[in-house]
Amino acid sequence: MRRRILLRTAVLLVAAAGVLVGLTAYFSSEHVPPCLVADTPTWHPPTDRTVHRFLVVATDNALCFYSMDDANALIGALGLKGVHGISAIESRGEQIALRYDGDRGALVNVRTGRITRNVAPPPLPSGTITVPAGNLEYSTRPHELGFRMRRLDTGRVARIRFDGFTWNPRFGPDPPDHGLALGPDGSTVWVLDAPNSVIHVYRASVGGRPPRHLDDIRLSKPLSGEESPCSHPRCERLGSLLFSADGRYVYVGDAGDVIDAGKREVLVNLEALHQSRSLIEMDWIGGGPAFPR
Repeated sequence: MRRRILLRTAVLLVAAAGVLVGLTAYFSSEHVPPCLVADTPTWHPPTDRTVHRFLVVATDNALCFYSMDDANALIGALGLKGVHGISAIESRGEQIALRYDGDRGALVNVRTGRITRNVAPPPLPSGTITVPAGNLEYSTRPHELGFRMRRLDTGRVARIRFDGFTWNPRFGPDPPDHGLALGPDGSTVWVLDAPNSVIHVYRASVGGRPPRHLDDIRLSKPLSGEESPCSHPRCERLGSLLFSADGRYVYVGDAGDVIDAGKREVLVNLEALHQSRSLIEMDWIGGGPAFPR
């Protein structure tokens, strides 16, 4: 009798665990609202001839459109049926290309929402990020907290470290600085320090001298843990940086912060951007999409 009771108890526990796992998977995949915000409207392209500027963030189930001209308000979502686990994004003509489900590719028509599959996927973001500027090259790389400046004429390299900041490679993301951006006017260098959840801002090099430290901006949410929901292989928060083409904003992937570049202050946190590092600027000019970079 006792053995039968134990057997029944074990069966019930296994069944309950199966139901729990099934419900978790069901709710995580089917009941996550587009852009992680309830009642998000469907994306509709502008119909006027005015210039509009948008931040487009790729989450695990949608493209999320934020209006740069309206305080970065979420104005619409474009569902991506069958496209999950997005790990890279880029523009192709008037369409947006996505890498998803490992090494698959899709093209999204932002006018109609039509998805074309079985195309070449965008490349994965590199662990080594390089940004050229005139006769200089700024770069970050794995296993190093900080960044490097190299003169292209002489090959001379200067390594810039973040004074007062440390990193434990056993517990932090690698590369630790998975974000490097130049201000559109080329006067500043912004570096994302993921382990410390800080952006370091430097005056760009003048006359070949090393960049001069200007400011440290503490992020409103730490770059730790994993994106959620997430179904691509690398869900840990590495971070990314994107300047708006007009230089007004800096967007921080995996943290979600929108920063006023002039004041160097966090303005708002976008939940979709907190759960994704795949983002791109899209401008709507003359009735059609254009991509500044």
